[in-house]
Amino acid sequence: MVHCKKLILTLITVLVCYGFYKNLWILGKERPRTRKTQFPMSAAECMDLKSYILNSTMKKFEVNFSGTFLKMMNALQGCPWIENRTERNLLQSQLNNCCNASYSMIVTQENSPVGHTIHYDAEMKVQKVTESLYDMFPKSTPFRKPIRSCAVVGNGGILKNSFCGAEIDLADFVFRLNLPPLNVTDDVGTKTDLVSANPTILIDRFGSLREKRKPFINMMRAFGSALVLMPAFSYLFCTDISIRTLYTLEDFDMSSRVVFFNPHYIANLTLYWRNMKLQFGRMSSGLMLASAAIEICEKVTLYGFWPFSQDLNGTSVPHHYYDNVPPNKGAHSMPDEFFRYVQMHSKGSLQLKLGPC
Repeated sequence: MVHCKKLILTLITVLVCYGFYKNLWILGKERPRTRKTQFPMSAAECMDLKSYILNSTMKKFEVNFSGTFLKMMNALQGCPWIENRTERNLLQSQLNNCCNASYSMIVTQENSPVGHTIHYDAEMKVQKVTESLYDMFPKSTPFRKPIRSCAVVGNGGILKNSFCGAEIDLADFVFRLNLPPLNVTDDVGTKTDLVSANPTILIDRFGSLREKRKPFINMMRAFGSALVLMPAFSYLFCTDISIRTLYTLEDFDMSSRVVFFNPHYIANLTLYWRNMKLQFGRMSSGLMLASAAIEICEKVTLYGFWPFSQDLNGTSVPHHYYDNVPPNKGAHSMPDEFFRYVQMHSKGSLQLKLGPC
């Protein structure tokens, strides 16, 4: 009798375990596996780690990137992020004093009246504001009121299987970079309030909008009524394509509208970061928008900012979540910019999301 009871209990255990692991297998088929979550670290360990980060540079880890650096990033994600309003306010104040994004980031009728001379920020060219050009500018900045929470969404491959889409869409204002496809909404969300547009994308993918424009318009529908931010006055070739993009959206009665980066703002922001010992040929659009968000928003969270070919666990990831096209070398200093975000995260100035949401 006792033997029979033991046999029945054994069979029940086997059946329960079979059902449990079968369910796990089904869930695994339905939902891709996310990266491993981190074990929490003690408060003292987190304090020591953040202190170490704040007293380091990216160059210190280049030789042993996949060892020391990835372990450090892994450990940092195991520390709870704690907002430090004093540090946030200090950084916000510094950026406001140098650059004033809420007034100056976008060219407006308010800051660039008829007759004003616009100096290009990347080459020695100038542009006089004519009546027709003036009519293209918005009357004033869209950033007059402080925005409570902002998400700045980079395009890094680390966003794949992050399931951060719902969290991104909860932000009051969402910045996106370089017209990315919103094709994995679970990971990247759909909400877009402002998206930057590199003119080379319009040139390479849409023939400078000189012929068929419907493919461009179909792509733009995903961004709804977002502001499309273009560097019309960085290089001379950018001016025509930026204006053509503005007219194309108007011709098709799109709810989105083109606004132009103010080169005066970019020049001041460049000077600010160089004074902070950040070395680069030219700032990335990610650094430009992250800097603007820090100044404009009360809380900033960065997603998809990861310029490396391995994730936190050393697994290969594509350069972008939608392709593996590498960046042009020499123009930007992505790893150094990224390490500044890590330091801001450690100070509590902004939050940098690297793991799954």
